[in-house]
Order: sequence, then structure tokens, then C-alpha cells
Amino acid sequence: MDKKQPMISSSQWTLFIARPGRDRQHVIRDPHGEPRIIFGEDDGTRINDHLAKYLVESLNAGLIPEDPNPDEGWFLDSPGEGAEPDPAILICDPDFETRLEILDTESPEVDQALGRKVVALINTYFMQNEVSHPNASSAGSSPKRPQAGS
Repeated sequence: MDKKQPMISSSQWTLFIARPGRDRQHVIRDPHGEPRIIFGEDDGTRINDHLAKYLVESLNAGLIPEDPNPDEGWFLDSPGEGAEPDPAILICDPDFETRLEILDTESPEVDQALGRKVVALINTYFMQNEVSHPNASSAGSSPKRPQAGS
């Protein structure tokens, strides 16, 4: 047995906390163990803890929701344009703050599809929370934003 063993696949998306503690960094790994989604800094509300857990559970359940808030909720930031476009796929909150990044797999179609799915899941999460907690401040009260690609 001179050959290296391949990384064992769990067939489940998993949450990895890269920096435990107050400034923890949430990373979601795909079923092959590869990091695919990285969260930006938490805003102090521990929302990353809640979103990361929800995303992992939803991805493992195979949920593919319709985006309930495509015009005003969280959104996929389209790659930069110009001489050197930025290949990063960023997910922003309604205040245009970058909150998550889909890591590049060298397959832009796959990365974009994952980004759209994550955006729909996040908007679904906030719509569900808004319904169950109508007095809680949430992502639905921002101005309309331009659609990606326009």
C-alpha cells in the first residue's frame, strides 16, 4: 500500500469553527470535506452561529427553496468587472455588507448555483424568523437594491 488514501467523504455538509472563542470563524465544508462557505465577522448578535447551523441542516436535508425575498433580502454579489474581474462569489446582507464567501472550485456555474441556494436559504431563514418573531429587527426593512447583472 504505497498509495495515499483519499480523504474520506462523509456525504454530509459540516460546520467547522476555525477560531473558537469570541472572534470565531465559521466555515462550512462540503461532503468531500472541502471548505466551501466562509462567514465574515459576526455583528455581535451571534447570527453567524444561527445561520451556519441552519445552512448545514438545510444543505444536508437537500432543501432547495424559492427565494422569498429576491428584491430586498440578502443577495449574491456578482463578480467584479473590468480588466481583472474578481472571481469571488460574495453574499451580502441588505445593508450591502459582505457576510459570506463561496470559495472558488474553478467551476463558476457550480459556485454560482451554491451561492444562489445559500441566498435563498438565508432569506427563507429570515422570513421564518420574522413571522415567528414579528418585533425582532430583521433583513426585510432595507431599500431595494439593483439586480445582479443589471
